[in-house]
Amino acid sequence: MIDFTPITLQAQEIFEQYMARDNIALSDMNLTNCYMWRHAREITYAVLEDTLVIQTRYVGSEPFVFFPIGAASIEHAYSVLENLRVHYRTLDLPLHIASMSKEQAIALDSHFGSTSVSVREKFDYIYNVAELIALSGRKYHKKKNHLNAFLQEYAHFVFEEISARNIPAILQAYEQWFEANPNKSDGLKYEYLGIKDALGAYEELGLKGGVIFIDGKVAAFSFGEELPCVLESESSAQLSDEPKEQGVRKQGKVAVIHIEKGDSQYRGIYQAINQQVLEHCFSNCVWVNREEDLGIEGLRKAKLSYQPAFLLEKFKATIWG
Repeated sequence: MIDFTPITLQAQEIFEQYMARDNIALSDMNLTNCYMWRHAREITYAVLEDTLVIQTRYVGSEPFVFFPIGAASIEHAYSVLENLRVHYRTLDLPLHIASMSKEQAIALDSHFGSTSVSVREKFDYIYNVAELIALSGRKYHKKKNHLNAFLQEYAHFVFEEISARNIPAILQAYEQWFEANPNKSDGLKYEYLGIKDALGAYEELGLKGGVIFIDGKVAAFSFGEELPCVLESESSAQLSDEPKEQGVRKQGKVAVIHIEKGDSQYRGIYQAINQQVLEHCFSNCVWVNREEDLGIEGLRKAKLSYQPAFLLEKFKATIWG
């Protein structure tokens, strides 16, 4: 039997050790994501054959794992997966694997004879950081108009990087926004708990982000982190069928934005907080991962409106005992 341990802040050193071995640009596996969403589902981990295995279980559902993190080779990963298959067989369960990259899915199917399927609502949206800071050109025309309107009407706004000094004000404002929302779904309630936890452990989690104040009031905040990976556009799934520019290869660091919240009474506030956080906190990165749309129509429309450079596909599969 494999003993899985609940996610806590004490797992950070273990996560960092194994994440640093892989080149993972997907948003699911980092500790912050697991720590924030542990209220919504049971998230546990185990070190198995010198790899990190993350297990998730929703209430009333069978558990699933992510592809082993930090394996020395694909053969090493196969060994870990075989060990996992035996473990779940003893529980009379199949081995479910989720959020695999395309390369991982191909390797899994080749070795185990499984049939991986893509999960569109889980695809990560990847954007060019420099483009989202500048918002130049026709494709960003509407976004730039909203940003310019904000800069003109609220020229006196103040941007600060999130720190221990302003976190209490952010928490107070966010709690007021949450309480004022008449439609508190379970998802929003879990997000509320996760944001409070993340801000409470902001430095420990190594987060970076910013807050916009207007007339002394919190108008928006956003935070994320740099992932320990390098991403190249040509090795990723393109959003359109348009041909790539010959010889153009964009490669570099990746930021992931976990949370972005704003008071919509201020026109252009979301364009402003997005642009300000990228410019002040993540301008050293080439790409920003703004995570998945969860199949929510409005969220998908919003993410597509920012003109993603490409999507990172994710796959799932089941290996039966």
